Amino acid sequence: MPIDLNAVHSAIEGTRAGLDAAGYDIACAESAGRLQLTIAARDGACEDCLVPKPIFASIVRRELDDKGIVVADIEVVYPVDVPDELN
Repeated sequence: MPIDLNAVHSAIEGTRAGLDAAGYDIACAESAGRLQLTIAARDGACEDCLVPKPIFASIVRRELDDKGIVVADIEVVYPVDVPDELN
């Protein structure tokens, strides 16, 4: 079953606002049936503000659960996971 990315965007607005305040953007995509959340740092982003990936995924899962959105798995991609030429 495809993931409703518009519903995901709406459900994680709290996380998106927190990331924005710390200098990060978040992109949501579906990849092989899993929800992929890619975090991108803007210039001056707070390097110490990102929590470990399992904690980040659990925060997002709670937001999704609160809105009745079911996803099988959540993959979190942090800026350090993306080659420099793609940042």
